[in-house]
Amino acid sequence: MYLANSRSNPRAYWVILVCAAAIMAFLNVAAFAAEPPYNPSHLTAVQATDVGQICQTVMGFRPSGALNDNLWPGNPDPASSTNEYRACIASLSRSIQTTVAAQAATQADQTCRAQGLESGSSELALCALRTAEASQNPARGPFASLAAAPAGAQATAHSSDSDLAMRRKRMACAEIGLTPSDPAFVSCVEGLTKVTLAKFMEDAYRN
Repeated sequence: MYLANSRSNPRAYWVILVCAAAIMAFLNVAAFAAEPPYNPSHLTAVQATDVGQICQTVMGFRPSGALNDNLWPGNPDPASSTNEYRACIASLSRSIQTTVAAQAATQADQTCRAQGLESGSSELALCALRTAEASQNPARGPFASLAAAPAGAQATAHSSDSDLAMRRKRMACAEIGLTPSDPAFVSCVEGLTKVTLAKFMEDAYRN
């Protein structure tokens, strides 16, 4: 009834409309903020949050980017609908899992060899397997400090777009704890390259 009566007072009517719009916007933002981070590889909550931050601040991808049908098999994101932000998370998450598994395997092998088990024996292999499986639940993962500069901040007057894009990928892989001498570093960069190629490949698949 108040709304109906307020129509006789245009100013009051518009104040009500503006307030209603503000409330709806607040509710939408709150719902978005409450949504858990995209986590296709089931990382820990800390890992998932950190990966999302890397994809935003280093790679420059937006969580709010429009979702498109995921038609390209090479896209790192396994979901049926995706965007660059989600594909970035999927790619870095996969790199983390691979790295953690490799580190666990190396440590397990060293632990079992220290027990005097012979190289090439089934006893050593079984010991290493059981030890690795028991240790593959890290509380945080191999993250370096998240002191990344915003995307594009590292550009110089002589940086080309392709140079900057490669630098972002390398920085993102370093942010999850990989060094350039690590074979997993190359794989990580290749995964992010697939992310940046996805939108072009999707267009080809649609046509």
